[in-house]
Amino acid sequence: MTEESAGGLVVRGEEVLLIRDRFGRWTFPKGHLEPGETAQQASVREVLEETGVRATVASRLGRVAYALPSGNEKRITFYAMRYEGGDVAPLHSEVSEARWFSFDAAQEQIRTSGYPGYRVMLRRARELSARFAKD
Repeated sequence: MTEESAGGLVVRGEEVLLIRDRFGRWTFPKGHLEPGETAQQASVREVLEETGVRATVASRLGRVAYALPSGNEKRITFYAMRYEGGDVAPLHSEVSEARWFSFDAAQEQIRTSGYPGYRVMLRRARELSARFAKD
């Protein structure tokens, strides 16, 4: 069985939004798709629910897949997102901390206390962020 999730890398200028999950790892807001919900809709909802930040989808970044302890596969579709507003207010039941990081600092956090495969998503979001500034 495959579990589908979606998440967003929210960009604000030269910064990206990271969360610290309940396992103490730095990551991106993400979560399961609700019935009838698209991955894009889920990514926008999850960012708002987990961080209090409003964002819009700019581009699909790619997908990360891995095996769960149950033997199921989890697939997460990530999107580059533009910050639209809101103050960072993490949902403490799932997120212990949410913070803006420079891309370099975010890359270091993901490298030292993140998840495999997420550095690629961050690199792609950084590449796209130059386009955001021109739009």
